[in-house]
Amino acid sequence: MKKLITIIIVSILCLQFTYAQSGEIIYKNEPTPPEGLEEMKKTDPQKYKRYSFMINKMNERTKRLRYTLKFNTEHSKFSTNPSMAKEDNAMSRMSMPQSEYYYGLASNERFQKNNITGKEFLVKKDPIEWSITKATKVIKAYNCRKAEASQVFYTIDRKTEDLKTKEQPITAWFTTELPFSFGPENYGGLPGLVLELSTQGNNYMVENIKLKENRNRSIEFPDADKAITEQEAAKQMKKALSNMIGG
Repeated sequence: MKKLITIIIVSILCLQFTYAQSGEIIYKNEPTPPEGLEEMKKTDPQKYKRYSFMINKMNERTKRLRYTLKFNTEHSKFSTNPSMAKEDNAMSRMSMPQSEYYYGLASNERFQKNNITGKEFLVKKDPIEWSITKATKVIKAYNCRKAEASQVFYTIDRKTEDLKTKEQPITAWFTTELPFSFGPENYGGLPGLVLELSTQGNNYMVENIKLKENRNRSIEFPDADKAITEQEAAKQMKKALSNMIGG
């Protein structure tokens, strides 16, 4: 009898996910300190004191934020909850960037829409090549698998104006029990929903999952023809930040 009940429950869940056509996932973010901070503490205590104070304030604000992933059968959109991004000062804008992230399932296209000091530009990101490992763990009662990848990030050297690249690891924990190939920011393409993701100092963790049955959410996907490359975006970002802080 107990086995029969288990089979019925599993069948109901499978039917729910089969008919679900859209969803809304809420994440929080527990940022990690930037690389080199501990080394700075040893080599330049005064600079460390100033810098760590700013980083801690930014991280405190980030921890209070919540992020929403909305998806349908084709696309996803990820953004900061609007009601939590009301402060209007330089530090708040740095800890609460006005960015929207998009992922196209069929095309495996990734986009990021930035708004820096009132200027908006759309960036097309390179695709991610995942490697699924044998590691497992349970998150929010869902059995999850671990996937790893790496991504190149671009910046502009403040002194030489040269384009610099840095490869950083990406770790995702996804569950096939929620068979939706989306995740935080624009990290999709895995055979299940990403419940935790770590990259570039951000550590996203799922808080709430809402699935919609037979109600396909409309998502306005960006026009790829209007997108710029990540290299060009690094130049635009450097220019915008220089204008904002005056140098």
